[in-house]
Amino acid sequence: MPDIFLSYNREDQAKARLFADAFAAEGFQVWWDTTLRAGEAYDEVTERALREAGAVVVLWSKKSAASRWVRAEATVAHRQKTLVPAMIEACERPIMFELTQTAELSHWAGDRTDPLWRVFLADVRQHLTNRSHEVQGTASNPSREEPGIQEIYLATQSKQSLNRRTLIGGGAAGISLLGTGLIWWLNRKDQQGGAMGSQGAEDNRVAVLPFLNLSGDPKQDYFADGLSAEVRAELARNSALQVAAQTSSATFRERAQTAKEMADKLGVAYLLDGNARKADSLVRVNAELIDGKTGFSLWTQTFERPIDNVFAVQSEIAASVTTALVDRVARQASEKAPPTKASGSSPGGTQNVAAFEHKLKGRALFESALGGQTDLDALSEFDAALALDPNYAAAHAWRSRTLSVLYGQSVSPNAAEKMRLDAIAAGRKAVALAPDFADGYSALGFSLFNVGLDVKAAKPIFEQSINYGRGDGDVLTGFAVFCARTGRADEAASTIARATTLDPLNPTVYRSAGTIALLARRYGEALPLFERALSMNPKMSVAHSFRGTALMLLDRQAEARTAFEAEPNRVFALPGLAILDHLAGKKAEAQAHLEKLVREAGDSGLYQQAQVFAMWGELDRAVAQLERAYQVKDAGLANLFTDPLLDKLKLNAAYQRLVSNIGFV
Repeated sequence: MPDIFLSYNREDQAKARLFADAFAAEGFQVWWDTTLRAGEAYDEVTERALREAGAVVVLWSKKSAASRWVRAEATVAHRQKTLVPAMIEACERPIMFELTQTAELSHWAGDRTDPLWRVFLADVRQHLTNRSHEVQGTASNPSREEPGIQEIYLATQSKQSLNRRTLIGGGAAGISLLGTGLIWWLNRKDQQGGAMGSQGAEDNRVAVLPFLNLSGDPKQDYFADGLSAEVRAELARNSALQVAAQTSSATFRERAQTAKEMADKLGVAYLLDGNARKADSLVRVNAELIDGKTGFSLWTQTFERPIDNVFAVQSEIAASVTTALVDRVARQASEKAPPTKASGSSPGGTQNVAAFEHKLKGRALFESALGGQTDLDALSEFDAALALDPNYAAAHAWRSRTLSVLYGQSVSPNAAEKMRLDAIAAGRKAVALAPDFADGYSALGFSLFNVGLDVKAAKPIFEQSINYGRGDGDVLTGFAVFCARTGRADEAASTIARATTLDPLNPTVYRSAGTIALLARRYGEALPLFERALSMNPKMSVAHSFRGTALMLLDRQAEARTAFEAEPNRVFALPGLAILDHLAGKKAEAQAHLEKLVREAGDSGLYQQAQVFAMWGELDRAVAQLERAYQVKDAGLANLFTDPLLDKLKLNAAYQRLVSNIGFV
């Protein structure tokens, strides 16, 4: 097994030799293609060495960045966690590797005493140590089979005809109910044992449980989950029904509680349960409507269709459930919104089964909320769906949303600008293809606001999303977030109240509730909401740092430090620590935290740098960073108007110009 596999472009061979010789001088066994022997099969030997190497050193240059073989080798290394990249020439790396920490060695000429080389060498040694431990730990439990280098190469080659695979980042934390109204509502839930209890639930509230996968293949989970999500979306189109959102429904995937207990927790009158089996060319779906008060079945039906009729199945299930419920819901509501008929496809949908499956896979990856490579894989699935059906509006919407959520992470300015424009374009495409598709408007509004920083353009788009999506919890939440950040607190509260009833067991609701209390300067009210969110999901991003901010502004500094140190997202943790140390008179420590933020986040942390300077009282520097953030379209500026950490800037003329330019006032 070689210690190091060297991946490079042939035209960079002279520079690659410097690396190979330096590694060999350190005692490492290096594999690069000059070691191939006559008669050896190039692809087989290369792939074996690539997979066996403890560290894969990829040398990025203009030529290697354009090489499909180097990209494929880097992709395998990334999946194996053996990738250790270095820049040997100023260039734009392939987008999926922009987020990977890369050594800057374009100046290096082989000097083994060079400090930057020694740092890079230490990174390589650490990867070799980690890899050795992984190999020992998994020797008796081999991982699932990975795609081969040729397969990845061909996939890379085929993507040249697809939309560019991009990634971007930014603040996507939702904002929820304002003030004491939510506190009262949460207390009432606690007293009644759930979301007001199914006995008190409105008679038109239904939850769609995640369909069970009966295929015997765990890799097919996405299909069963996706099918239940599509049925949920179909039901939500009918304004006579209130449909619980997906996050809360997914809480009961294991069916460890009775139907009555699940309905009580979700605050719904009815449950739609089901299972799906996909095999060869057939899909078989069993669906059951259950009375949440009694636990008795009201209706059950089995659908078996060729796989290319899966769209008809989901529409038939939705229509049958609506019909079964219509006599039980309020008469006025049902007269205003007659039952949805099976149309074979919903707004924004497709008739291409393969495209549909790619979209389901992408959505499952994106909603896993693991970030990084998972989001890249989601984008790849959405691109694959669009390659099969360029008019698939839902895939465009999810692609836009994924790009917008990731916008602003450590990427080059040119790549970031391409990503920003691509996110907005994907949202516009979704709306153009399906003018009555609520999620398309929601995705476009989000991109225009968070990526485009254009409040005036986003406002009518978000309002249109509500016109079509009053039964969709995600759409409602997106609109509420927009309202809260633009100073429309009453609208935010009333909208998120409905969204919250649709998804009462979602920790992001409580994080959002705490956020809006924080923005309203009600710091004491924010704390129990953040704590509720973290009790449900201790690894939740941003919640720790927002809780730390509330504690800091309440002058509870020791508790605030603990909260910031627990925050997994360092771009949010470091500003808080820098502010805390400055308040404590520890200027050197505060400066060290700021420098670390600058070093780790670069321009993607300009907004956070401005927060630090504002709280330090260095207002001119704070405004200067905000102006730089505006030039690069930093997504953090979506918080500009209501951020308590910028309160000292409220009377500053330059700050007010920025507020006006973005369209907050």
